[in-house]
Amino acid sequence: MESDTITPSAMRYSDQYPMAAPVMELNYSSCLPSNGSVYTPNAEIRLPFNVPSDCFVDTKRAYIKLTVNNNAGATWHLDPFAGVAGFIDNMRVVSGTGSILSEIIHYNELASVINTSNSANYTQSVGQINEGLCATPLTVLPTGDNAGVAAMGEHLNIATATSATFTHRPIGGFWNADKYLPLGYSQGTSYVSLTLSGVNTPMSCVNGGGALVPDWTISNVEMVLPILRPGNEFAMNFRTLLASGMPINIHSVDFQNTQQTLATSAAGGTQAFTFATRKRSVKSIITACRRNASLTNVFEDSLSSRRTLGISQYQFSIGGVRLPSAPINVAGTESITVATGDIGQLLSNHQQALGHYNSNLRAIGSDRLNYARPSASDDTLSSKCVFAVDLEQYEEGLSGKNMASQGLPLVLNCQTGAGAAQSISAALLDTYIVFDTLYTLDGVSGTLMSSN
Repeated sequence: MESDTITPSAMRYSDQYPMAAPVMELNYSSCLPSNGSVYTPNAEIRLPFNVPSDCFVDTKRAYIKLTVNNNAGATWHLDPFAGVAGFIDNMRVVSGTGSILSEIIHYNELASVINTSNSANYTQSVGQINEGLCATPLTVLPTGDNAGVAAMGEHLNIATATSATFTHRPIGGFWNADKYLPLGYSQGTSYVSLTLSGVNTPMSCVNGGGALVPDWTISNVEMVLPILRPGNEFAMNFRTLLASGMPINIHSVDFQNTQQTLATSAAGGTQAFTFATRKRSVKSIITACRRNASLTNVFEDSLSSRRTLGISQYQFSIGGVRLPSAPINVAGTESITVATGDIGQLLSNHQQALGHYNSNLRAIGSDRLNYARPSASDDTLSSKCVFAVDLEQYEEGLSGKNMASQGLPLVLNCQTGAGAAQSISAALLDTYIVFDTLYTLDGVSGTLMSSN
């Protein structure tokens, strides 16, 4: 029922709608590769930023569009949690003067970890449509048995001699900056370099499903950038500020990859893995474990088939100080109805490391059955877990552990199983360092660089 009562606000004729300061005009730029049009495995795709002078870029809303062409004689399936990002092995962002603004090695594995850490609703809807992720994220078990599998119905597939087009939202500090990036005021032309993965990594095949040699190419690549053009008055004032020598600092959070291996001959017991990093503000550490044999196996999801390595407890240490002070327990279960394992602590640290612990908008694409497989099944069944710890310092500005000036070693200390309670073949440990970074635009020279 409508009311005839006149409210006081109805008489305020002088009220005006608030306007942005400064007023910006939004447009979109489609950036095309500068080094070809069709790309094979292990090739590089170079995408220059096509940004007009005096303009800013809203990198949080940028995306990369590309087409995957299946040229093989069989239907091939995308990784359930990496999707189209599985084709990108390394991503680098390079400034117009040649300095590296961001570099993420094994980008596809990081994408798999991040997507596993999203809610099932997102993965099976937006994630599946845009990125080619799994339709049933909670229950799907990434193929982890070297003998192959009989069916892969939950995986998005690309049939023989067909193509599929996807849009990927990039991950990393450059794409999550706190402010608009003033690329239109920087010197030279910045670009994104995508190094594609090996031929066997991003796709898998049903056991016995025709030709077991993948054959794919990438085409129709473009990067869509939201461009913000300010008015002439603001542009002139901003140029004046830069000319005065005042640097422009923009904060973000980025990832660095560092790796170690677990040898085949490891007999279990106490293990210590030392990782190399010299970042000034490390906010958290995330380690994902995969068997070397899984990385190129056409029957396995090379990115999502992570392992527990029979680890029963773990801690990280920095400069000899254990974090956390008490070990984190890992004891998996194979029953979704009978709670026999101790995996809640593992998941809690996983969420804390990604800043998701208190968020109702984030979840995990897993259930109790497949999050952390028990040690006895590690050689034949994969898991979705990672080994992580939160290092956030509750301060303003740079708020992580300083691991640069003192040269503090980073060590993963863990108790692993032996024999069948650990991967029989060698394993790769990908550790992702989450750290604060500052992008600085030097007003006099126009040089854009990162400091971390």
